Amino acid sequence: MIGPALAILVPVVIGLLILFLFVLYIIFKKRRRLLISIPLTVVLFGLLIFGTFTYKSCKSEEEKEAKKFLGDYKLERLDGQDCRHCSVRLTKNYKYEILRNGSVVGQGKWWLETAFDIPGPYLRIENGPKSVIWEDERTISYIDRQNHSE
Repeated sequence: MIGPALAILVPVVIGLLILFLFVLYIIFKKRRRLLISIPLTVVLFGLLIFGTFTYKSCKSEEEKEAKKFLGDYKLERLDGQDCRHCSVRLTKNYKYEILRNGSVVGQGKWWLETAFDIPGPYLRIENGPKSVIWEDERTISYIDRQNHSE
């Protein structure tokens, strides 16, 4: 579902990597000509600083979005059986715990996904439903730990 975003992101990242390597090549090739190598070195460090800040801002934005999803969700079915007193607790480290009557009976991973045709990120659960799980619903229809195919 994140195919369109990857289709845009991958060529941009590859293009920036090629630009970085090209500038680095020219700096080494023309290192004796200071009027060329010094400005290109400044450009190279500028690209590195820009890339670092962009990466950090994207990560912080992702963490901010993930915090909205943290907490407890009601779980309706566990391993194909109705589970009236089950819940799923999402933690900061992108892991979840399955709770039945307050005790942990399982765990797994969770992550956020985005899609071109769906506004905003939504929750995906390992061994969970393939449908969209929204942060405001706080309900997960099922988790099937016996069926590990996605």
